[in-house]
Amino acid sequence: MAISSIEWTEMTWNPTTGCTKVSSGCKNCYAEIMTRRLIAMGQKKYAAGFNKIVTHPNTLLIPYKWKTSKMIFVNSMSDLFHKDVPIKFIKQVFKVMNENPQHIFQILTKRAERLFELHEKFNWTDNIWMGVTIESKEVLNRIGYLKKQMQK
Repeated sequence: MAISSIEWTEMTWNPTTGCTKVSSGCKNCYAEIMTRRLIAMGQKKYAAGFNKIVTHPNTLLIPYKWKTSKMIFVNSMSDLFHKDVPIKFIKQVFKVMNENPQHIFQILTKRAERLFELHEKFNWTDNIWMGVTIESKEVLNRIGYLKKQMQK
């Protein structure tokens, strides 16, 4: 968890780390660059590198400790809907978000297909804001998956 300099959020919370590139929007990936920097700084959480998904169950209690409401970017260093993130772990992340209604949790994914495939397995409380990354017209279909998920 870290205070964020991202203008649309206050905090970042990374229950998973690592990712793989799926589209042109991944070309200059911030998380990949940051992971290299964090490894050089000796941050054990990032020791597996960028191309390996790692879940961090020890981070699940962090949002419970914040006493005032926060705007939280979930997984700025990964994608919660990556195929290698186990459904069981995603459910644990959702449980934390569901049990902390004082916070707003912002999730972005480039894996809209998996989001749609799994969305009915989770409790979408009002404090969970879901978005998909649309970096070019080639991936405009992602918004369709998000819209379908919202209609169910």
